[in-house]
Amino acid sequence: MGDHLMIRLLDKSIADKIAAGEVIDRPVSIVKELVENAVDAGATSITVQIRDGGRTYIRVTDNGCGIPAEEAETAFRRHATSKITDEKDLDCIETLGFRGEALASICAVSRVELITKTADSKSGRKVVVESSQVLENTATGCPDGTTVTVRDLFFNVPARYKFLASDASEARKVIDFVSRIALSYPDIRFSMINGSSTVFTTAGKGNILAGIINIYGKDIGEGLIPVEQSAGGFTLKAHVSPPDKTLPSRSRQIFCVNGRIIASSVLERALDRAYAERMFKGRFPIAFLFLAMPAEKLDVNIHPAKRQIRFDDNSEVEDFVTEAIRSALMGQQAVPDVSKDVSKAEIPPAQPQIQELNVRDDGFKYESIATETPQQQVDIKSFLTTLRQEKNETAAEQEKPDPVPAAVNQPFDFDELTVIGAVFNTYILAQDDSCFYMIDQHAAHERVFYEKLMKQYHASEKYSQQMLMPLSFSVSSDVSTTEDMWISQVRAMGYDIEFFGNQTYLVREIPAFMQINEAEDFLNDLFSAFSDRPDLSDQRVLDKIITRSCKSAVKGGDVLDSREITALIDQLKACDNPFSCPHGRPTFVKMTRYELERMFKRA
Repeated sequence: MGDHLMIRLLDKSIADKIAAGEVIDRPVSIVKELVENAVDAGATSITVQIRDGGRTYIRVTDNGCGIPAEEAETAFRRHATSKITDEKDLDCIETLGFRGEALASICAVSRVELITKTADSKSGRKVVVESSQVLENTATGCPDGTTVTVRDLFFNVPARYKFLASDASEARKVIDFVSRIALSYPDIRFSMINGSSTVFTTAGKGNILAGIINIYGKDIGEGLIPVEQSAGGFTLKAHVSPPDKTLPSRSRQIFCVNGRIIASSVLERALDRAYAERMFKGRFPIAFLFLAMPAEKLDVNIHPAKRQIRFDDNSEVEDFVTEAIRSALMGQQAVPDVSKDVSKAEIPPAQPQIQELNVRDDGFKYESIATETPQQQVDIKSFLTTLRQEKNETAAEQEKPDPVPAAVNQPFDFDELTVIGAVFNTYILAQDDSCFYMIDQHAAHERVFYEKLMKQYHASEKYSQQMLMPLSFSVSSDVSTTEDMWISQVRAMGYDIEFFGNQTYLVREIPAFMQINEAEDFLNDLFSAFSDRPDLSDQRVLDKIITRSCKSAVKGGDVLDSREITALIDQLKACDNPFSCPHGRPTFVKMTRYELERMFKRA
């Protein structure tokens, strides 16, 4: 008989470390759990300090409700939580923390000190835990609130410690998280300290845009379009970039649902749909989305670290967010400024603003921590007293007006435009009371052409015009042999087309809105693209080919008289997306009167 494996219960210390690994994998995991607990505790001021990227030292201080002395030690036990009492609570979770895993997981893999006091207690409590073992539980003097200090992360799990990245990389992750949650809770004053330098401090006055500018800088924050929409229990407050201000990645797309920072493919899709045909392929808008919705319509309990959530109805959420952002993109602020180079409109990938910067060889900016040694630790009592004074100062500041006014996105009104001419037979000039506009007649015509074609394509009744003489098209064998993959789509656009033999197709009717040369150029380009043998069964591929063919059908440089210009602007006004061509180029740009006067040194 061969050897067999014995099944044994794991030792508690090993089990704790394994369980901790589901929640704590790097310093930012600890910061996340502690900050979320501070928010749940009703804090109005939260300070995060790290050293060495958080490996050796993390401290999170808040002025929240604190933990009663008799419960301070219980808080370190696994599945100890004040937020869930019975199973029904899991269906309607409204707090950030609820698993009862945070402190238990943290103390299993580090050395932890908890100092806490409730408002009705005369003294606070200090609890020291190391590797899940309580070493101290004594009374101490301290202000109301809680401070958790975590030292020597993974000192007892060397295998996990070696997987940590560089100090700079770990610090960047922490700063990024605190930046995001600070935006999610604009009424809370957040301070982020890296080493001995303050990275940022938010005002805690409730102004999201002020927070964005404070944390991410003016390059990111200025010019963002405000979005505010409510319907069916959903409320979206957001700040998004105009289509001419984009990035090569989603690094500045921040999603918050019911106060929880998340990653969400549903919200990414909503953004992509809202900006469809408004920007170039491979570019992404800047977006800070804050969605509030009924707690019973989502499940936050699907990931140990709570990074993802599940919506009960993805389509409901996606449609609501898409339409809210689309509406905002139809406003005055969505029209690109002529003073910007639209072709290069791009924001450099910014880190949150950091003071007293040094720059490493790899380009990462970080604060100097060389001047601080482990012995130079801040006295905790004086630190907490200072925090209390800061809270009082913050309350006094609430009376002051906010320096960053909320942006107003007025709806764009085509009826206010007055056409004043054209230049180079390409650009129509127009003005309203406050701005001067240049309209690209080619891009405008292309947008009109594309939308009319798409509406015809999806309409049940097709509008066509009969040709006196049929149009004849000679095609490659690739086109004729794949006929069943494209001919129904072409007919859906309003073409009466049939195979005539000898690699030839005849067209007896064309879409009603097209001129003959446009209809001919469109099909020639379409057949040319088909001959490359793409996968025409993929609707997205077909859509791209149709979009490209629209461009080939529209010619620039034509001289338009005043009647034709007026007609083109009226047609553009009727478009669902009048601000860009189907490829994402702007149809027109604007310059404010003030910008014009500044160019001539009059302002």
